[in-house]
This record gives sequence, structure tokens and C-alpha cells, in this order.
Amino acid sequence: MDVQMGQPHTPFSGVTPDTGKQTSYPWESEAEALRFKRLVEANGNSLSAVEKILEKVAIGGPTVADNLLRHVELLTSAGPDQIKRYERAINNYFGGRIGKIPVAAVEHEDVILWIKSMQGSSYNGKPLSAKTIANHHGLLSASMETAIRLKHRADNPCRGIKLPKDDATEEKMYFMTAQASLEIVNAHPERYQVFVSCLRATGARFGEVTAFYADDFDLDGATPSVRVERAWKRDENNRFYIGPPKTKKSRRTISLPPSFVKCVRPLVEATEPGQHVFRTTYGGPVRHSTFWQFWNDAIETLDYPKDYRPRIHDMRHTHASLMLAGGMSIYELSRRLGHESIQTTIDRYSHLVPDAHFRAIDIAERALEA
Repeated sequence: MDVQMGQPHTPFSGVTPDTGKQTSYPWESEAEALRFKRLVEANGNSLSAVEKILEKVAIGGPTVADNLLRHVELLTSAGPDQIKRYERAINNYFGGRIGKIPVAAVEHEDVILWIKSMQGSSYNGKPLSAKTIANHHGLLSASMETAIRLKHRADNPCRGIKLPKDDATEEKMYFMTAQASLEIVNAHPERYQVFVSCLRATGARFGEVTAFYADDFDLDGATPSVRVERAWKRDENNRFYIGPPKTKKSRRTISLPPSFVKCVRPLVEATEPGQHVFRTTYGGPVRHSTFWQFWNDAIETLDYPKDYRPRIHDMRHTHASLMLAGGMSIYELSRRLGHESIQTTIDRYSHLVPDAHFRAIDIAERALEA
């Protein structure tokens, strides 16, 4: 396509595939004509597609990107680390066509086209997963609800859209046996063995365990336990700070098995109240980025195959599987892991108890016997 200069206007002209005709648009300046030319080319030389975009832009008001930022500003329960993640998502995934459309003009079709564009995108060379797309669609949908409350539009164009699904499982989880997980504990340097044992014995998240204080442990109660009250987080400048755990139900008390009480007691008793129980040799908190090397070395020592490499977080999954194998109910496990919804626990671990329905039948029969 050519941009032809003229007086007093600058026309844009060319033959487009969707019409097969020579079409000309007058613009006040060469810069405007060039912007229009790039817009047409970015939309497959389709003037009809561009005209739809221009019609939407003419509606005015805050754009989708503006509304997303406003939505994040109005959140009352998100910490600085979560806010930062939302802002990165807005920059990375809503900076294109949909981000520039006025929020009042977005239609169902626009959201579907955005999802299709996300399916063709990649991050660090890897295609975006269905879970990633669903997460960002959820953010967009929530922001549309905010737009409704702010009276920028009357409906939510994200509702009713079928999201893509992965052929594979969304999260690949590795469940180790009790013996295999104990071998990983013992493969670590001695100063980290109690720490890894804590991950194994409690199923707590890495950021929760590394935030344990000495006075969180009650080792002499009728039921020895540890209280989860805080976790490490990152602020808007990517700096670590101690904050509340992941969700409201993540504040919980976890009972401790006697074998773990025995090995953690010397460490707890040697730690002053208000100090972290698990620390590096330099006295600082244990960070995932540095501890990972010790974990990786342990896995290498145990000669795991390349296609089966348990991650640090798989100690949490392994704990869940061992608890279920020992007879713990899904509900009890959900509370122990600190899941906000029992549905999360069911979605991740119900396949580990395939006979649960049969046990429920037996329980119901016994309970209802006359």
C-alpha cells in the first residue's frame, strides 16, 4: 500500500483484500496517514477490520489497559507483591490491540480474538499454557466487573467464553514414597536436613517454613504443633518482606509427628524468640533462589532420571499423598495445607483416593443403621 501526499489533506489509498477495491482516506498530516497505514497492515490489509477498530476508539473513555490499572488500584486484599504481578501482566499481555480499545467498546468477539492471540504467544520461548491464559482472562473479567460498577459499561464481555484446555495436566506433580522423600532429606547437607524434613513433615509452603519463628513451635503440648502466621513475600521493588500467608485459611496450626519433633527440638531451643528457626550459615533467611542449588545437588546425588526430577514444591504434594494414604480425609488435608477452598484440594489430590466413594457408602450405611 502507498501513502500519497496531497494538499490540503494527506490521503491513504490502496487495494485491500477484503473489498478488492481502491480505497482512499484523507488525513490532516503525513504522520496520521502513516499511523493509519501501519494499522491497516497490522490487520492483514483489511480496511473493514480497521474501520471496526476506529469505530470502537471513537467511543472514547478509559481504555481496557486503563481500566485494568484502575481495577488493581481498587483492590483491598492484594499485597505489594501481588500488585506488582498484576502490573507486569497488564504490561505483558494487554499492551496490544485489546488494551487500546475503550473499555466501553469491548465486545465478546474482542475477548475471543485476544484469547486466540494469547494461544499464539510465547514467554521465554515457551507457548503460553492454558492455565496462564485462564489466569489473565480472570484478571480481565474481574476488571470488567469493576468497569460495570464504575458505570463505564453495562455488561461483562468475558462471561460465557470457553477457555482453552491443555492436553496435558495443568500442573505436573511428583508424588514420592515415604522412603524416597526421606532419602532426599538425608541427601542434603546436615545444616539443611531439618529444614527439608520440615517441608516433608508439615506440607507447608517454602515461604511459610522459611518464615517460622521459634515461638511458632509448640513442642510440649498435648499435640505438638507449629503455627503458620506469616510468609515471605516481595514488594513492588522485588524486595523480600514478611507478610501474611497466602490466604485467610493459610493461617493454621499444623500438628507435628513425634519423629520430626525429636529432630527439630534442638534447633528450636537454640533459637531466640522472634528469630527465624531456619537460617543460612551466615544467619540470614533461606531463599528459594539459593537453596535450589542444594536441592538440585541432592537430586543429582540420588541419580534421578532426567524426565523425573522432583521440585522443592513436590515435598508439599508428597506430604499430601502420604496423609491421604494414611487415612486423612480430603477436608482435613485441605485445612492442613491451608487451601482457601476445598475444591483446590479435590482438584489436585482426589485421584489419590479412588475408593473414597466406596468408603463413604460404608460410613453412611453404618451411621444410618437402625
